[in-house]
Amino acid sequence: MTSSSTVSNIVQLHVFVDASEKGYAAVAYFRFEEGNAVECAFVTAKTRVAPLNYVSIPRLELQAAVIGARLAKMIGETHRNHIRERFFWSDSKDVLCWLRSDHRRFDRFVGARVGEILGNTEASEWLWIPTKLNVADEGTKWQKLPDLSPSSRWFMGPDFMWQQQNTWPAQPKYHEGAVASVNAHAVYETVLNFAKYSNWRKLVRTTAYILRFVGNLRTRIQKRPLVTGTLRQPELIEAERCIYRQTQLDAYGEEIAFLQSSEKEKEEMTIPKSSSLYKLSPFLDVHGVLRTQGRTSGCQYVDAEAIHTIVLPRKHPITILVVQFTHERYHHLNHETIVNELRQKYWIPRLRSVCNKVRRQCQHCKNARAQPQPPVMADLPSARLAAYSRPFSFAGIDYFGPIQVVVGRRTEKRWGVLITCLAVPAIHIKIAHSLNTSSCIMALRNFMARRGTPLELFSDRGTNFVGSNRELTEAVRHLDQDQLMQEFVTPNTKWTFLPPSSPHMGGC
Repeated sequence: MTSSSTVSNIVQLHVFVDASEKGYAAVAYFRFEEGNAVECAFVTAKTRVAPLNYVSIPRLELQAAVIGARLAKMIGETHRNHIRERFFWSDSKDVLCWLRSDHRRFDRFVGARVGEILGNTEASEWLWIPTKLNVADEGTKWQKLPDLSPSSRWFMGPDFMWQQQNTWPAQPKYHEGAVASVNAHAVYETVLNFAKYSNWRKLVRTTAYILRFVGNLRTRIQKRPLVTGTLRQPELIEAERCIYRQTQLDAYGEEIAFLQSSEKEKEEMTIPKSSSLYKLSPFLDVHGVLRTQGRTSGCQYVDAEAIHTIVLPRKHPITILVVQFTHERYHHLNHETIVNELRQKYWIPRLRSVCNKVRRQCQHCKNARAQPQPPVMADLPSARLAAYSRPFSFAGIDYFGPIQVVVGRRTEKRWGVLITCLAVPAIHIKIAHSLNTSSCIMALRNFMARRGTPLELFSDRGTNFVGSNRELTEAVRHLDQDQLMQEFVTPNTKWTFLPPSSPHMGGC
């Protein structure tokens, strides 16, 4: 850059760019210098309204730089004045670091716009300016009516443009470390997509390995020993802080930028009242994490994290992962304990609704809350609905046992013959001395002598005893079903054998 004190008849183009949550703007001026005389003139300006979808402030600043580069190209093509030098002023160090870095390592949004800016301008033409001196603020800050009088700085330009070049704002020094720290959110946005992770612990460890890799690249340049082996606790803590910072930058970018600017200017200012965090009095801790103010700092028995809790947005994927991790930590139970534990470290709007949402989406909780759906029962058989009939007109027969009984000095087995009336709640029990056919016939004869001859008898084929009593099963197989039918089937009595493995068809 040639000193202005040694060159006369110099025409310079100065473009100022700025952005806010409501819009972004660019304004251009001509600066004429002849000897020691300096004149400045307003050329043109361009403004754009911010998109309806949320876009972070650094990206809006990048959009403002794009329209500033386009505006300078249009001015150079349409004006006859030969522009000797061009200066582009921005108060966003993120944009300046992007322009001085390899734009191919950024995501598509940042890389495409940085490429367009560098196609129309040179990185050395972009300079930093304090926010108070940036005249483009008049087109982006709408809290009060701007001063548009002919003598205002919007038409006259900033005061330093009317002075010699050696009095202009001092420029910060850019180095690789500053670029990496300022653009950390851009790197994380490309490498880690939080929506693709379903486990908080895995996300933290992945982030820790990425940070270790970046740190090893720096230590390799500085020829220091590399960090290897199992992840250490400080690395995991730093990984969590990086995740918190990125999450807060996605949801509260304007508030964070406001707090950062107030810290640089050493002013005690609160965020705008229109912000949802205004009543929380948020602040940035020494690690850049957004936290809430507390009133119990004087209590030595309360942890510092419980006093100044970490702010997390309600609908962010990271918030869901944190709540899900705590939910699984307490074994999907103790829901009030989960809410209490989360409030000890985080401030999440409408926390109970977030916890309920996690519970509804948890497959383990779905299985635990599932209720069996019994099938619709069929109509009752006619034997169960035999009204105005004597008891045991329709009866079901089954065996139970064996039962050990004492006969003299020995013990013998006896079986019970259970005869159930299907129409009324009546039960008749007889003793069978054995499981042969004759013993069964004798038990049924005694039953009929006492209760009368039934109209229909129901019994299974003994398959229900398989696996429970081998002796009973083997004995039932020796029953002569033909002899039973011949003995008891009469013009007035019917014996119905149930299908195999269907004892429910007996009715009761």
